[in-house]
Amino acid sequence: MLWLCWIVLVLSGTGIIYQDLKTRLISLWLILIFAAANILQYLLLYSCYQLLENTIFCTCYFLFTFLVLVLFYYLKNKRFEKIMDSKLGWGDVFVFMAIGVCIEPAHLIFFFTGSFIISIIIYFFFLRSKVFIPLAGLIIPCYLLYVVFEHICRFSS
Repeated sequence: MLWLCWIVLVLSGTGIIYQDLKTRLISLWLILIFAAANILQYLLLYSCYQLLENTIFCTCYFLFTFLVLVLFYYLKNKRFEKIMDSKLGWGDVFVFMAIGVCIEPAHLIFFFTGSFIISIIIYFFFLRSKVFIPLAGLIIPCYLLYVVFEHICRFSS
């Protein structure tokens, strides 16, 4: 069952990557399939309590990050900016939540900080011609590598 979840995770993640890099419009169905496969694979390995703890921490982390983003744009432009749908897409937010609920709190901050830095570097060196940064499309490969390395470490010990 775990292998099936991982296969669905990779296939739906690949679809999200393709759509985000190509058009910036991500299918809600792909996000829901990705989220369901991700949560199911996490529940097969960990507990429902851990998933709930991760969800609470992830929500608080992203609310804090969003408030910092609002404050940044307010200080920069001296007025409140519309962030959703102009700076950050809803598809990105849903993908972040689908990923974040399956990462332990200690790893979540490091994972997203590292992934955002990698995304910016990839954008500046390879995707400069695009008007937008395809965050979901760049963070999913980082997450799939995270899942592989996490399970290699988990099964080797």
